[in-house]
Amino acid sequence: MLESLRNFLSGKRVIVITALLAIPFVFLGSQSFGTTFASFGTVNGEPVSQMDVNLATSQVSQRLRSMYGEDFSLDDLDEEVSLGLIKNEIINQKTLLSHARKLGLIVSEKAAKQEIINIESFQGENGFDQTLFESTIRANGWTPEEYIELVRETMSLDTLVSAMGITAFPINRDVEALASMLETSRDIDFIKVDKNILVNEQEASLEEGQVFYENNPFLFLSKEQRDFSYIVLTYDAYKKQVQVPEGYIDEAYSDYLSNVEGQIQNKISHLMIEKSNYESPSLAFEKVNSIYESIQAKEISFEDAVSNYSEDDASKDSGGDLGLSSGDAFPEEFENAILSMQLNSISPIIELEDSLHVLKLTEVIKPQIKTKTEISDELLSELIDAEALALMQDDFLELESMVLEGVTLNALANAIDAPVQVTGLKDFESIALDGFSDIASSELFDSSVLPNKIEIFEGDESYAFVMMTQALQPTVQPFVDVADLAIQEVRDEKANMIINDFAIDAEGILNGESTLPSQNGFTQESYKGVKRFSSLLPSEIINSTFESPIGTLVSSEAFNGDRYWAKSSNESTPTIDELGESIEQYQGFYNESLSQQFSGFIDRAFKAGQKVRLENLTSN
Repeated sequence: MLESLRNFLSGKRVIVITALLAIPFVFLGSQSFGTTFASFGTVNGEPVSQMDVNLATSQVSQRLRSMYGEDFSLDDLDEEVSLGLIKNEIINQKTLLSHARKLGLIVSEKAAKQEIINIESFQGENGFDQTLFESTIRANGWTPEEYIELVRETMSLDTLVSAMGITAFPINRDVEALASMLETSRDIDFIKVDKNILVNEQEASLEEGQVFYENNPFLFLSKEQRDFSYIVLTYDAYKKQVQVPEGYIDEAYSDYLSNVEGQIQNKISHLMIEKSNYESPSLAFEKVNSIYESIQAKEISFEDAVSNYSEDDASKDSGGDLGLSSGDAFPEEFENAILSMQLNSISPIIELEDSLHVLKLTEVIKPQIKTKTEISDELLSELIDAEALALMQDDFLELESMVLEGVTLNALANAIDAPVQVTGLKDFESIALDGFSDIASSELFDSSVLPNKIEIFEGDESYAFVMMTQALQPTVQPFVDVADLAIQEVRDEKANMIINDFAIDAEGILNGESTLPSQNGFTQESYKGVKRFSSLLPSEIINSTFESPIGTLVSSEAFNGDRYWAKSSNESTPTIDELGESIEQYQGFYNESLSQQFSGFIDRAFKAGQKVRLENLTSN
């Protein structure tokens, strides 16, 4: 249908890639402990790779930032705590993956490839582009085979978590370590100099301002100004151009029906027998066959059989529930069996590499099909949106090609019948392109932007072709125009001199050896029981204080220019008992954050049975 509409209108149809890569794990720029580990050990016999360490580091960092703000870093934690969190993350991931294999929930390579084929970033003119896929993957440090395996593991873990209904929770010691650190307090004695008050207390004459102006001309330069001419292509403008012919809604509705019919979801439960629990595979088969025959003979219900005999401890209490699938969530053997099953029917025995299964189809969810009348407006909107995007891409590609040929901006405008707009001379702070908000002033004022050279900028739903037509370089402004600014600079300089002189006496005052000067803007205070993330003081001074030994004089400048001198004392670190309800709060926050990550944490009793050898996972 979409292709038919596109053929109705002229021009090429190109989908522009707006993202370099869509991957299940995103590196977040957190500190990487991967380079500091000597060796990584194994979990369940699986080696822990450099990528495993990097991924774990990134995921821990992301969770901490979601809990405590974007400014939080692993660097804020004690190294031992950081390494402990990363180690547990690795164990959790590997343990989950091992259990997914045991349950036969490893997604097939076919399903992973299908997922990749649908990733928008890998789409070309005619759908999935193999060349684009391979070049993008290799540019990001993977081989195609490695990326496919990564997607398989990711989808498998997601399936496992959905099937088990895992609620993520941390190891108690990790929560306790974090809570203890964040609840540790210190008493802080400090001196504050309010910079604004001190500056306003200073006197400065016009003559002093003149002298300062002559000695510091670079402080009184005018702002660079630039003038631009430009044309803008916007998605909204192209939508107004699209006219959908009669009959296309009918075709679109037919496509809708075809797609909806393929969206049936099947919910299954399973009974599992694990081969490794028996002396031989044949004995395991005898066990599951005996159970299967009892179910078939109605001697026992499937649900009771699961409760009594299933060896999947994670799902047996919920009747063996594995969740929903649209045809690709479960192992291929499961999906094939489901195709021939009726609601509430039992499958034949299914053999996987490590386990044997009997399935029950417990629910079939069919999508609600809307009538043509109900969905016609939505279909029309989708058709208009798709064609508008295609038309805009056609024009963009044509103009881009013309730019490479060296044509003028007027020629570009004439080619698509668009107006040429001008900004007029504007400085960095006031420059703006009407109709194109997806550009920063810094981009227009970048040194790479040259006069009479057309630059191309891409926004979320728009493009801009921009040419700088004039640039006025900064010059020293006449004193008469900046006299007030020069006088204010003199006041600021005098205030800084007072602050610098005072720094010599600050420690003595905090030690009680001398007294604070009786000058406006100077205050001395003490706060008891200040914690790391307190709002009583600027974060700059609190961080400096907690990063320094007790009793050390620290000095810091706040973001507004105020100056602080501080000394800490009486550090108090609560015991686990003293933390009391705080532990539960941290546990809750931690759980909520972790539950959003499909990896999750496994029950400690389950994890205790894993073969973990990470004794070498320590920092050098």
